[in-house]
Amino acid sequence: MFRIRSAATLGAVALLGVTVLAGCSSDSESTSTETTSEENTQMLPPVIIEVGQTEATAKVGDNLDIIVEDIAGTTVSTDNPEVVELTQAKEEGGALFNPGGKALAPGTAVITLTLPDMTESTITLTVTE
Repeated sequence: MFRIRSAATLGAVALLGVTVLAGCSSDSESTSTETTSEENTQMLPPVIIEVGQTEATAKVGDNLDIIVEDIAGTTVSTDNPEVVELTQAKEEGGALFNPGGKALAPGTAVITLTLPDMTESTITLTVTE
C-alpha cells in the first residue's frame, strides 16, 4: 500500500511539474509578443519647429513641438484644422509646455504663431502620408 501512495504522489508531482513548465513556456511566448507589440507602438520624436522657421514637413500621425522662449501669451492657429490639430502653450503642474499639435491628414496648412509682444509669423506645414 505504501508503494501505491508513493507512486501516486510521484505521478502527481510529475504532472504538476509538466503543468508548471507548460504555463511558463506560454507566458514567455506571450511576453515576447507583448514586447514586440510595444516596440511597434513606440512614439516617434516630435517634429521640432522653431520661431522664425517658415516651412516644416511632417507625416500623418506626427506630433509637432513649436519651440518658443516665452509661453505666456503665445498662441497658435491654423487655416486648415483638417490637416493639423494645434494645442496652445500652457503651464500645468509646474511644467511648461510649448505650443504644438498633431498632423491629421495629408495636405498643407498655414500655422500662425503669435508671440506675447503680438509679433506674428507663419509656418507652412506640409503633411505627407
